[in-house]
Amino acid sequence: MGEIVWAAATAHTGAMMRGPKGDPDDLARADRVFQAFSALSASLREARPDVLVVVATDHFLTFDQAALPVFAIGTGAAFPGHGEFGVPKRDYTGVAGLGEAVHAGMLAAGFDAAGARGLPLDHSFSCPLQLLLAGWDAPVLPAYVNCTIQPLPRLDRCLAFGRALGDVLRGQELAPRVAVLGTGGLSHWVGMPETGHINRDFDRRFLEGFAAGRFDHIAGWDAAEVVRSAGNGAAEIRNWLLSAGAARATGARVAAYEPVQAWVTGIGVTELLLPPGNGRAAALEHASAAGRDRHALERYLFRFDKEQALQEALKADAADAFDGHALDDEERRVLRERDLATLYEWGVHPLLIRNFAGTLGLRYVQAYHDRGLLPRHGT
Repeated sequence: MGEIVWAAATAHTGAMMRGPKGDPDDLARADRVFQAFSALSASLREARPDVLVVVATDHFLTFDQAALPVFAIGTGAAFPGHGEFGVPKRDYTGVAGLGEAVHAGMLAAGFDAAGARGLPLDHSFSCPLQLLLAGWDAPVLPAYVNCTIQPLPRLDRCLAFGRALGDVLRGQELAPRVAVLGTGGLSHWVGMPETGHINRDFDRRFLEGFAAGRFDHIAGWDAAEVVRSAGNGAAEIRNWLLSAGAARATGARVAAYEPVQAWVTGIGVTELLLPPGNGRAAALEHASAAGRDRHALERYLFRFDKEQALQEALKADAADAFDGHALDDEERRVLRERDLATLYEWGVHPLLIRNFAGTLGLRYVQAYHDRGLLPRHGT
């Protein structure tokens, strides 16, 4: 069973990768921010996490209106960084099967999150990770929230999603020690005439309530008024609420609040306070570890019925039939033998099996029956 051993919420602006120049006050504010991140990094490292769940958004790097999830869980075991906005490019590893297990658990909990295989990470993920994982590394699990393109999820829905996510994380066994990081905000305007303005009053009011653990109260705020008074970047307080919900936090310690003018953002750095005996008591029975990762096999099958060269190479039993596909020896054998029943038993998507069989002129239903795989419903 999993246990949440550490949690935090911080700003994520990529401008933090560039130290302010000139203004001594800004330089001092930035230095205090970096000191707070350094202390947070040491705290995280001391917690010895098996995975760091990062709750963040996207800024038209990965998603746009063509396909825009409200919530998404990164699946797979690797997540590339875009390396944009001055953030050094760094790719991140995950825990094999964890994203799939968490995604399935969230669907079972009633949250229709998308699964995003190998989710590419923009600065909302990678900027704080650069600071928290400086000089060391930990596997990550990205959780995406749409904080950018209207309509946005309600604040209270994000808090509820976080609480369900925490339960799912406690119910899995692939990563026993879990850390959670929410990123974004505080007040700032992006691409707007007000860019450069920082609403210190909003930031301090938010941090006061957040530190006191008044998460349900904040979740009841008028979301449109948050954006009007604190900027479109303040919509990212959703990620703070989600991380607090996942951790079942009782409050937070504010490590730093600095309105850094050169970064055009009210920078908040907090460490969440975990409840006594946190972790194992609230596990969900339906969150289970995923089996063998068959992504490479499914990618091959996805392409097979569309690419004649793949079809001809397999039919000819060519030595290079699987070049460019990270298939293991057993997967190659099963494909060469057209073993449809084993593909099904491995959990390969049935539609991919059907397409593969149809392209080769095989009868997949008969193959199932020959293996003794009987219909589960009807007579």
